[in-house]
Amino acid sequence: MSGTKPDILWAPHHVDRFVVCDSELSLYHVESTVNSELKAGSLRLSEDSAATLLSINSDTPYMKCVAWYLNYDPECLLAVGQANGRVVLTSLGQDHNSKFKDLIGKEFVPKHARQCNTLAWNPLDSNWLAAGLDKHRADFSVLIWDICSKYTPDIVPMEKVKLSAGETETTLLVTKPLYELGQNDACLSLCWLPRDQKLLLAGMHRNLAIFDLRNTSQKMFVNTKAVQGVTVDPYFHDRVASFYEGQVAIWDLRKFEKPVLTLTEQPKPLTKVAWCPTRTGLLATLTRDSNIIRLYDMQHTPTPIGDETEPTIIERSVQPCDNYIASFAWHPTSQNRMIVVTPNRTMSDFTVFERISLAWSPITSLMWACGRHLYECTEEENDNSLEKDIATKMRLRALSRYGLDTEQVWRNHILAGNEDPQLKSLWYTLHFMKQYTEDMDQKSPGNKGSLVYAGIKSIVKSSLGGTKSDEKVDLSKDKKLAQFNNWFTWCHNCRHGGHAGHMLSWFRDHAECPVSACTCKCMQLDTTGNLVPAETVQP
Repeated sequence: MSGTKPDILWAPHHVDRFVVCDSELSLYHVESTVNSELKAGSLRLSEDSAATLLSINSDTPYMKCVAWYLNYDPECLLAVGQANGRVVLTSLGQDHNSKFKDLIGKEFVPKHARQCNTLAWNPLDSNWLAAGLDKHRADFSVLIWDICSKYTPDIVPMEKVKLSAGETETTLLVTKPLYELGQNDACLSLCWLPRDQKLLLAGMHRNLAIFDLRNTSQKMFVNTKAVQGVTVDPYFHDRVASFYEGQVAIWDLRKFEKPVLTLTEQPKPLTKVAWCPTRTGLLATLTRDSNIIRLYDMQHTPTPIGDETEPTIIERSVQPCDNYIASFAWHPTSQNRMIVVTPNRTMSDFTVFERISLAWSPITSLMWACGRHLYECTEEENDNSLEKDIATKMRLRALSRYGLDTEQVWRNHILAGNEDPQLKSLWYTLHFMKQYTEDMDQKSPGNKGSLVYAGIKSIVKSSLGGTKSDEKVDLSKDKKLAQFNNWFTWCHNCRHGGHAGHMLSWFRDHAECPVSACTCKCMQLDTTGNLVPAETVQP
């Protein structure tokens, strides 16, 4: 902040507000510009959004860290850690509720002045605020304050003192915290563990320590250099990330002896790491003097994490702007949305798009997944302009039980869609052949061998005769004959044949096969009806 690069924070409960922290606090309101023009004084964040400055707070100089109050009420309360170690509660002028006016300007003062490095509100008890300080001899470096300590004067004594000369207002100075932890050490980062109100994870000078407020004399710790920027995965509360220089360490609090994973070391020192609050296992990192944010996708990490095998990490980078990035912040509710700020306070609002996974189903539907959304592309059922794919045709015919109607064989072409005239002709042909076979079985049940070799003449006689037809087949004799002319017929002896109409025309004047060099007397064989298969004829 003061003398350093700016930081940026999204409001916990307002999806359209964020604050930029530098030498002063600036509150902005985000508006959509899709169907409207950019207002005067607004800052362009992206193609479809802009930010309008709502208020500025310059009452807290020497800012080192800022934390936004997590509760709904008061909505614009912030805690500011200063270079002298004091923590000041301030507002951005948006809350006029008199119930919490006495909190504004309240200060929490350590015994010895030293820099405040980090602040963290307790997610379960919203009145608890943890502050991490630099080392000062044998003093404590982790202080936990109760912002409503005036209601419990027995535990936390307070005193009223006047401000600097010339000021008539008074403010509350709280000098005794609820808890004091981390004696004779420095605290560089800290965060509360969401699974328990009394557990606090702190990055001390040479170790990561878990403090249990129910027994402050004991702590669980592991020696490591990766003590900066500790942050808990919001979807997996036992997974923690921290960093040192250009390396990120991933920890499992259930097996706290060593990191379960160390990410690829960056050539420049890291300045910030943060888990995505709307996406499981997505970690964003930023290095010094860089315009690139690196993303590590641990979506496929097995849980619980094994001892021997390292989880698979998918790494990629995004570049939200051309200038160097000073800080970034994930949006608390919008999926994969992020805002970044540059050293000259230029801001950019963008969305990190997910990798797209494609799948082509057996029913020819194309599907792809992007984030929480699943999209499907299918054929238009009413679009007859394009020929359907053969796979689609086969599936539709199978669903309609095409080819399984063995009683009324001619109906199968209707099950196929009744769109193909050749298919219609085929099924009527099969229907008449089945009908003819049944009729011949009734006429000569003892001589079934002749049915196999029955030729054109017998079929024509059967078609023109008074055979019993299916009552549901509404076809006249003329139509039957017209259909028959398109049939393909052949001699069962020489295997030569053609359309029935052509064969009838030929055999009116000839008895032999119409194929050249074939000596088969097809007409005579058909007349006798006592044909012996060609394979069994002895030479």
